[in-house]
Amino acid sequence: MNAKKILFLAVLLPLFSGAADAKSIAEARNTVVKETLTYLNTPYLWGGMHPETGMDCSGFVKLIYAKAGINLARVSKEQFAETAYLKPNAVLPGDIIFFAMKNPGASKVDHVGIYVGKGFFVHASFSSGIHIDSVYNPYYFSRLVSVRKYKGF
Repeated sequence: MNAKKILFLAVLLPLFSGAADAKSIAEARNTVVKETLTYLNTPYLWGGMHPETGMDCSGFVKLIYAKAGINLARVSKEQFAETAYLKPNAVLPGDIIFFAMKNPGASKVDHVGIYVGKGFFVHASFSSGIHIDSVYNPYYFSRLVSVRKYKGF
């Protein structure tokens, strides 16, 4: 196969395969949501990225997205920067939810979780490890900065 054909297959062909991409995106979102639930009750460990020893919030999100074949940055601030803004009516399960825990009302992100639908998200908290919380819990809602999506979704 010559270089032009390889270039076409690697760069241009994905532009014409919308149906396959849609299925892949749906599968990736499904994997993200499904995988979040497998780590419930994993202990919190600042800087942790392993389910057997503990994970912090951004390590948890990075691990979950990796299970879906997506490489995210390691820290919440960088995860925020590499994701795209969503209008509230466009949020779907598998999107990433960002908070300003240390300074409520600010836009400086320091916590992250994964939205799983019906107003709930899964995250790694210092006090409870990986667990499910409601976005509408006043504690979290007052610290909510944005729900964003991986740019490939």
